[in-house]
Formats: sequence, structure tokens, C-alpha cells
Amino acid sequence: MARAFVTRRLGSACALVLAASLPVAAQTIRKVGEERPYELKSPADYPPGDAFRAATWSEKIVSPGAAFLRVHFEQLALPSGDYLTISSPDGSDFWTYTDKGPLGTGEFWSFSVEGDTAILELHSGPVTRSSDRDVSYGFSVDRIAYGFESLEPPDEPGAKIVCGTDGRRDAACYSSVGTDRIARLSFQKSGSSYVCTGWLVAGSNSSTMLTNNHCFTNQTVVNTVQARFNYQRTSCGGSTTATTSTYAGGTFLRTNSSLDYTLFTLKNNPEATWGEYTATSKAPSVGLTINFPQHPGGGLKRVGYWEDSAASVRCKINATNQSYGYASGSQVGYGCDSEGGSSGSPILDAGTGRVIALHHLGGVSSSPCLNGGTVMSRVCTSAGSLLSCASN
Repeated sequence: MARAFVTRRLGSACALVLAASLPVAAQTIRKVGEERPYELKSPADYPPGDAFRAATWSEKIVSPGAAFLRVHFEQLALPSGDYLTISSPDGSDFWTYTDKGPLGTGEFWSFSVEGDTAILELHSGPVTRSSDRDVSYGFSVDRIAYGFESLEPPDEPGAKIVCGTDGRRDAACYSSVGTDRIARLSFQKSGSSYVCTGWLVAGSNSSTMLTNNHCFTNQTVVNTVQARFNYQRTSCGGSTTATTSTYAGGTFLRTNSSLDYTLFTLKNNPEATWGEYTATSKAPSVGLTINFPQHPGGGLKRVGYWEDSAASVRCKINATNQSYGYASGSQVGYGCDSEGGSSGSPILDAGTGRVIALHHLGGVSSSPCLNGGTVMSRVCTSAGSLLSCASN
């Protein structure tokens, strides 16, 4: 049973019971929604507009009680100048699509709209758009993804392990840590919606992202990725969410199951805005102080800096040269808190800011109160020239 939530302290007797009953498994990728059929087509000859390209046709998609909606287009084909918008009723989420969509094939998943209602509008110029033997303009929807109302961890054995108090705090509490390069990754896989954490890393391709193999492993899923940066509170302990920037998945690069990593790119060069981390091939040592930025449960960005809410125990490396069911000697253990959705987060050397490990385990066989990550030295060797790793 994979663990969806792990925090630090637990009495020794309880720890022994958990260690015996919960085998090592990759921390859960958080399931946040489901897909269902939804048929919708624009008129074959949708009305012409004017020089300002006002909306000439609209439709409302509603899934009562949904936390978010994504729309799957099996076909989009618009003439030059026309465009389609998908928005929330209040316009806080607003996405625009042209031509044959972002993949150039006519088939794609839209970015998400928060809430249970999405408004689709076709914006047309003054020329009548009609169907003929050679071309058909408009779109066709075959399904939607709807988000669950509650993002609470499922109530099942092993899904939530609390070892004392949660030491994570808002990312804004630790501005010096440098968490801008972290993104909340949402994606579609096997008929469901999931979330993981990913981060921009220096490499041979522009805007290279790193996450876990157990999150996804191929171009098909990368095509559905929505990477949201700056998804966090504007102030430490505040209630206002910052303005975010969203980017689509680009090119799948490489994956490895024994080290549990996946490399891919994002479109539109987010690294120019948000920067990138540098991975290091330096071997981490026991006692090394670390920082653990993440999107736990697919929620707002937080940082594991302390192991407890009293801020009395600093996050650090507790074990090295471990295997935990993965490649021999490739794993490290640490006590920072995590949760399903934290999969793919970077573990940072607090002294240098380099990434020393890739988080992927919540609770390990030797201690269910330790998280586990793959050391970046092994990922650097496996990825080769795709990553630009430092030696310190």
C-alpha cells in the first residue's frame, strides 16, 4: 500500500507495526479527478462575426459539484483569425486555442477551469465559415475530466501516516530557499486526472522538467501536462493565492523505473521567467541539512524545512547508500514531511541550493517515518548529456 501522507515522529512500538505491515512503494501520485464521455459539436457552418471577432457561438459545460473541468477535443480546426476560448464564468481562468490546437493535430486536452462550469465560445471574423468537400471548420468534444470536490487523502489503511506534527510551511515563509522553479503538474492518465510535483533543471534542452517515473512515462501523457508555477500563498501564513503561470507539456525525453525519474520539456520557455535548478553529482552525507519544496496533495506549494511544527528539528539526511527496493545504493532517507502529490519534488542541499535527490518514497521499509529519494548522482549518470550536473 502506497502512503499518501507522511510526517515525522511516531512511538517506537507503532513504528514497528507499520514497518511490518507496509511494504516500500513509490509515494502515491494523487488522483484528483475522473474522465467521462461528453459529446459536443459546434455547428458545421457557425455564424460569421465582425472585425472585432466577438463571440458568435457559445456553449456551457456543467458537471455539478466538480472542483475543476478539463475538456478533451477529438478535433479542432479553425481558419486563420478565428479562435476558441474556454473560461470559468467569472473569467479568472481563460484559455485561448487557434488553428488545430497546441499539438497541431486537432486533438488535445484543454487546460483546467476551476469550478464545475466551463464556457466555450467561438470567435469569428466577418467571413462565413462553412463545410465543404475539402475542409470542415469547428470542433468536436468527446469527453471531459471533472475534479473531485474533496482533496482529502482517502480514508483507507496506510493512506495517511502521521508521525508527530507537520513541519511544512508556506513557500512564502522561506523566500531564501528559491522555490520559483517548482511546478504543480496535473495530467491525464488511464482515464483519470492526477497531480505530481516537477521542477526545471539545467540540461541540454530548453525548459527541461524532472519528475518521477511513477508519475508518467511517455509522450502521450506529456501531451496532457499542465504545469502551474507560483501556485502558492503570497505571504507566510496568509490566505491570498499568488498569480500563477501555466505551461503545456512539450517533448518526452527519457525515463527510468529503477531510479524512478522522467525527463521532459515544457513549451514556451518557462525557465526564462522562473529559472532552473542545477543537479549535483555530489554524494550526500548523513546529517546534511536539506530543504524539501513540494506541492503536497496537489495543493499550494509548501516547504519542508523543519521536521516538526515546533520548528525544533531541522530537516536533514538520515540514511545514505540505501536501496529501498530500487537500484542498489541509489537511495537516501530523510525525515521531512510529505504527501501524495509530493512525488517528483527536489531535495535541496541547504548550503548550496543544488538538488541532491529526487523525492519519491513516503515511508521506507527500515522506518515508516522516513521518506526516500533517488540520489541525483545516479540520475545524472543515467540521463547523460540531457542533464548539466555540477560536481559540488
